[in-house]
Amino acid sequence: MAQQRQTYHHKNLRNTLIETGIRIVSEEGINGFSLRKVSAACGVSHAAPYSHFQNKEELLEAMQLFITDRFSEQLENAVQKSGHAAEALKNMGIAYISFFTENPAYFQFLYSRSNIQIDLSLSMPDSQNYKPYVIYKNTVRKLLERTQEPKERQNDIIITIWAFIHGITSLATMNNVSYDHDWRQKVIDFMEVFQLSFLDDTGETI
Repeated sequence: MAQQRQTYHHKNLRNTLIETGIRIVSEEGINGFSLRKVSAACGVSHAAPYSHFQNKEELLEAMQLFITDRFSEQLENAVQKSGHAAEALKNMGIAYISFFTENPAYFQFLYSRSNIQIDLSLSMPDSQNYKPYVIYKNTVRKLLERTQEPKERQNDIIITIWAFIHGITSLATMNNVSYDHDWRQKVIDFMEVFQLSFLDDTGETI
């Protein structure tokens, strides 16, 4: 039984270090970040993190990947449960805001402290671009396939909607911004303000 408890603790220490590291960087920034500080916050020895990470750079990379994987999964689930592309776009908006309002430190770390690279052009292969953006971009492109919009205009639309959802999420995760409605529910109302014509036809499958 004692061996089982030790194995269980060791298995989960990696995620504990990651989650704690995200919180520390979000609150204090990169400059004061160290494996020693993370281990102290986790209540483990200074040597314990080295069983999972060689240095703080490796931990930072793991933190970034941890958030990205969870974020991608949430967006993919939103698309999969949708019957058509227009519904998927709305569900992704809700998923985007929900993910980061439930984990505001993730937003601060990912977009202010990490080294993720997002290419907004349509020229970079999806395999090289940031996965959450690729999921979103390809969903919107399905909506635009039946329009006569030129490629450059389509990309303008993709970037505009992404910036809109990202901006709303940024407001929703700011401690000094208050709002008396549920951001997750209001994002659909906000999207409808644009009266996007390509969202009118719900027959496009995903």
